Amino acid sequence: MFRAILVFLAIATAYADVEDHFKPITDKSDIHKMRNIDFIYMINLDERPEKYNACIDRLAPFGIHPYRFSAVNGWQLTLEAINDVGVKYETWMTGVMGTRYLLGGDKEPHHEYIEEPGVTYFSHCMSRGAIGIVLSHLSILQDAWDSGYETIWVMEDDVVPIQDPNLLSELIDRLDALVGEGGWDIFFTDQDTKNNYGMYVPCTGFGKRPNFHPHNEARFEERTNLSDDFRKIGARFGAYSMIVRRSGMKKILEFLKSHQVFLPYDIEFPLPNGIRLFSVTEDIVSTQPGAISDNGAPNYIKN
Repeated sequence: MFRAILVFLAIATAYADVEDHFKPITDKSDIHKMRNIDFIYMINLDERPEKYNACIDRLAPFGIHPYRFSAVNGWQLTLEAINDVGVKYETWMTGVMGTRYLLGGDKEPHHEYIEEPGVTYFSHCMSRGAIGIVLSHLSILQDAWDSGYETIWVMEDDVVPIQDPNLLSELIDRLDALVGEGGWDIFFTDQDTKNNYGMYVPCTGFGKRPNFHPHNEARFEERTNLSDDFRKIGARFGAYSMIVRRSGMKKILEFLKSHQVFLPYDIEFPLPNGIRLFSVTEDIVSTQPGAISDNGAPNYIKN
């Protein structure tokens, strides 16, 4: 027990920099909400106004007006910022394959086995774009927490309404009635993410971290239909449309502030112990298959 406390204190002391790289949110208004949802956010790079405008055009006929969050552009982060937010290896951690960005280097990824103490690592092939996505989501969760919101809807700029998104207000009522108002943390607005051909891609596993191992690996395999409307899940790919309760904000923020950024965001949010994930059984708002992405490379740069 004493050793566990020392390890926790060591983590908390060494890792105090993630929140320093959250992006503040300003100029919010009352139009960015709907019944049962206190605020609606949409993540969008400044370099991609066309993606945001396309999403707004799709949502406006339903009276849905998300707040545009100017995304953290990972491709523009300094090497100092990148090395602040990642996992600094310590000898008690588990070694796995990883990626590092050398201070004083050229921002190119270096892929190697994680074993050098004091060096900042991310998961194998983690791009700078993906680091920016994690910081964007965390910035939103911090803003929502600080604002006292109970329920928020976070979207990325490649969403497509399949049915009227206003159905989500009623579905929140039904989910509260089914599991209790305090019985869920994240509620996804579609069944699963989709590949470029529009086929569902389910997730039933978890990403390995050097500084965390889940108590119960089997929990990520859960896919239980609770009713005609809802499925309880243990993990999923895709963070492009998710409704987050205050309890979920707290669990994700606490986990990533204490453990640092390591994995892509959709591999991180299932990890906190006790997090409760649900999805619809019929898509309401989903992703656009084959949408342009700046995750793996800054494709907004025209050659």
